[in-house]
Amino acid sequence: MFVIYKEMWMRRKMIHELSLQEIKREYAGTLLGFIWGLVNPMMRIAVFWFVFSIGARAAVPIKGVPYMAWLAIGMTAWFFLNDGFRLSQKSYRSKRSIIKNTPFPIVILPTVQVVFSYYKHLILLTVIFIVSAITFDTLSFWWIQILYYDFAAICLLVGIGSVAAPLVAVSKDFGSFLDTVLVFLFWMTPIFWSPENLGAIETLVKLNPFHYIVQGYRDSILFGVGFWQSPRYTVYFWLLVMILFILGNYFYKKMKPIFLDTL
Repeated sequence: MFVIYKEMWMRRKMIHELSLQEIKREYAGTLLGFIWGLVNPMMRIAVFWFVFSIGARAAVPIKGVPYMAWLAIGMTAWFFLNDGFRLSQKSYRSKRSIIKNTPFPIVILPTVQVVFSYYKHLILLTVIFIVSAITFDTLSFWWIQILYYDFAAICLLVGIGSVAAPLVAVSKDFGSFLDTVLVFLFWMTPIFWSPENLGAIETLVKLNPFHYIVQGYRDSILFGVGFWQSPRYTVYFWLLVMILFILGNYFYKKMKPIFLDTL
């Protein structure tokens, strides 16, 4: 049932090394190097803050927390989810030269892209921790809980990548469809607005597993709320991850001959 994930675990050192190579390749030839991993997300956070706070004047403090802090932490989580989703689902098609020309354990490719996205994410997350410590003049024990939500996000993204990568390898149209889904999720995940404003629809919005991670970041850094305080939501999230793992294992085994031939 979980054969491909056992192989990923056995090749975890290779995944780590390939992820570091991806980072070197990402910033090769640039003067500022990894600093570009900060410039782009910080600029996007600033733009969205300006639009909602200055332009639309729709930004208000959330549970006593300044909107800028609430937005920045939510978007920090989203950047990781976005990159991991986007890169993992295209991992087989984007690495077709490796698949075609070398005897390579291709099953690890979606996870390589997720871990690569996570390593980039750590750069921004470190800055967020520093700014939060300066802004709120304190360090919180609750910040350790971010490790749990990072682990949860990695598992979710590996599951999504395992399901989507074989399908995208077979059909570019499915890849285009997933790009559209990602845009939809960006606006439907409560990054700029609080789900508490939705009333009865709030439960429907929480079915989006990305919300679990985004809200978890805010609960850990801003509100001091433990994941165990939402037991049903936590059980739902991990059940969904398990379903994705099972589907990912099934799709890989059934579709591997097809997408290898297609690529």
